[in-house]
Formats: sequence, structure tokens, C-alpha cells
Amino acid sequence: MHPNVLITSATSLLALAFTAVMARRFALRLQPQYMVWCLGLLWYALATGSEALGAAAGWSPSLYKLWYASGAIGVAAYLGAGTLYLHRDPPFGSLAVVCVLGAGVPALATNHLLIGFLGLGCAIVLGAVLTFKPYRLAESATVLLLVASTAAIYVIWIAPVDVSLLPSSPDQIVSGQAFDADIRALTPPFNIAGALVLILGALLSALQFARTRQLNNRVSANVLIAVGAFVPSVASGLTRFGITSVFFLGELIGLACIVAGFLLSSSGPSIVSSRDPD
Repeated sequence: MHPNVLITSATSLLALAFTAVMARRFALRLQPQYMVWCLGLLWYALATGSEALGAAAGWSPSLYKLWYASGAIGVAAYLGAGTLYLHRDPPFGSLAVVCVLGAGVPALATNHLLIGFLGLGCAIVLGAVLTFKPYRLAESATVLLLVASTAAIYVIWIAPVDVSLLPSSPDQIVSGQAFDADIRALTPPFNIAGALVLILGALLSALQFARTRQLNNRVSANVLIAVGAFVPSVASGLTRFGITSVFFLGELIGLACIVAGFLLSSSGPSIVSSRDPD
């Protein structure tokens, strides 16, 4: 069996296993971040599972759409939304709203006005929530994400696929090029906002460590989660320079860091805000 098939299969199985762990923890503790993380890990499992199946048996339009909808739309966005439950303070909420606002800029810059203005609308809604009910920002962002991702998945599912641009061997890296520019414009609002929230969460935790000199669970967990989000991005960026050998390994290493961060975040003292919502 080709090494890329083995690596992506292992990544998908690991993601499925920890999807079950997060679902169980949500059932036991009823803390919403576990359910949001569960969805993010499920998307990760579906994306890498699609890569394994496509490399082993060949790509079809339906499999390609599943890969794109799960990996390009779901993973970063839902993992980022989970981070909002860890940082419920209004200043971090303001940064998150700015991230959502900025994530719509690529669509506006490329003349995809509908997508850009919808992103702007989401930022306005979240800004209003932050003003009047700041401790409901995470829940509001999750609801908006569920609605937006459902709509994006529907658009992806009915879109045509250029089968001539699908990978023809396990050595080839799958990309979004088989879709037209309108479909590819859907992904930056989800990926940019989610990734930025993850990174800002890690930076906030690092500042907390610098101030208190206490390496508590939230510091370590956020750093691991951010590293886990960053490693696949680097591996993906290297493919543009013809370096494709580390892409699938980067997905596996990134997932391992994310899982370690999730496990650490749920051990020891509570890391969510102790203040009751208004």
C-alpha cells in the first residue's frame, strides 16, 4: 500500500477516535466546546479519509466534494469556534469579530461581493452580540457558523467538478483547482477566521504565561492547538514550491498536536470563564 494512503488512513482513524472522545466528554460534562471540537475533528476525519480513499481507489466528483466541504470549510472554522468558549472575555471577543470581518476581505478583493457582504453581515451580528450580551458570543458564533457552513456545503455539492484536474495517482496532492473561482472564494472566510482565532488564543495564553510565569493548562493547550493548526498550513504552503512529501505527514502531526491540546485543556482546573453569563 502506498505510504500516503497509510498516513492519511491513520490520520482519519485518529481523528475519528478523538471525535468519539469529545462526544463522550460532551455527554458527561455538557460543556459546549466539546461538541464544537467534536464537529471540527469529525470534519478532519472526513477530509483525511477522503484523501485516503481517493489515493487508494481514485477520485470521483462526489468524493472530491466531500473532501472540499469537510477540509476546506469545516476544520479550521469549527476548531476556532471552540476556542471562543475558552476565552470568553470581551477583549478577545472583539478580536474574534475583527477576524470574521477581515476574513471577508479576500472575497471583496476578488469581486465576489455576495460572499464578502455576507461575511460583513456576520461580523455586524457578532458585534451586536458582543455589545449587548458579550458572554453569549461563542454560542452566537457557533449558530452563525452552522448556518453558513450548511449553506456553503449545499453550494459545493451542486457545483460542477473538472474531473481532468483531479489527482490521478497517490503521489499527487489534491487541491481546490477542480472547482471554479466562485466556489474557491467560499473557503477563505471560514479558514482565515478560524485560523486567526486559534492563533490569537495561543498568543493570549503566551502573554498570560509571560505575566504570571505559571504554565497552566490553558497556556499549554492553546499553544498545542495553534501549532496543530499551523503545521498543516505550512505543509500545504510548501506544495506550492513543489515540496509535496510532507503534506500528509503534516496533517498527521497537526492532528496529534490538536488532540494533545484538547486533552490538556480538559484536565485539571476549569479553563472557561467562571463568570455567569448575563
